[in-house]
Amino acid sequence: MKSKQVLGKGLGALIPGALEDNKEKNKAEESEKVGIISHIPVVKIDPNPYQPRIDFDTNSLNELAQSIKQNGVIQPITVHRKDSDRFELISGERRLRASILAGLELIPAYIIEVKTKEELIELSLIENIQRETLNPIEIALGFKRLIDECNLTLEEISKKTGKDKSTISNFVRLLKLPEEIQKSLIKNEITPGHARALINIDDTEEQIELWKKIIAEKYSVREVEKLAKQKKKKQQKNILINRLNKDPNIESIISSLRIKFGTNVKLQIRSDGSGEFQIQFYSKDEMERILDILNNAQSNSIN
Repeated sequence: MKSKQVLGKGLGALIPGALEDNKEKNKAEESEKVGIISHIPVVKIDPNPYQPRIDFDTNSLNELAQSIKQNGVIQPITVHRKDSDRFELISGERRLRASILAGLELIPAYIIEVKTKEELIELSLIENIQRETLNPIEIALGFKRLIDECNLTLEEISKKTGKDKSTISNFVRLLKLPEEIQKSLIKNEITPGHARALINIDDTEEQIELWKKIIAEKYSVREVEKLAKQKKKKQQKNILINRLNKDPNIESIISSLRIKFGTNVKLQIRSDGSGEFQIQFYSKDEMERILDILNNAQSNSIN
């Protein structure tokens, strides 16, 4: 027994700090277990390939870095173990970047277990979507990926994120807007309310035209909604008129009337489906001839 004690002491004497280093290593390994918060070297953390955030504002990052220097990282980031020596970020890339700017070597992290790629995508997107710092397009892209890549329904996304189905749907619809309008929304030149109003206009050129007016004239959301509604009605009217004008039955009737009256006949159709025929004449004699035709037609219908 005594020789074993001497041997232990001898090892410590031969390699000063070896036992302490081993204890620290074991302590570090213990602290990096799943389900607990630990301090991980920032150099061991790989970025998240499924990060929904597109834009990292430099000024905002610098402000956060200064705050971290003074107060530390208040909310731990979330990671999963990638292999025996590395981790992959799930959420908190902004905090990680700011911590690196602040010169931190270790960052508090909550380690969770992730079994599949699909689970990683879902966790990453849901965790980040719930943060208010994402811009509307980043949130929209996140919801779209949950639908496309994770095969989640609006109902399932609603349960996982706590967002209403209508809210999710409205965000996804933002991606239908032209790229320049999406970029304008990211830059806060227009609000999500402006963007949602623009979606109701089907024609891309008219969307862009009204978007430019929003910025130039500083239109309120209510003003844009009113203008968009007017444009929508005009579009619907044009669609209806085109549809009726191309109706073979209508064309056949107009052709018959032109033959009957021996002159040009036009049809004007209103947005409510009503309309009027216009029979053209080019002299008083021609007008009387057309009136005679109409009178004869009326007499025949009475008889």
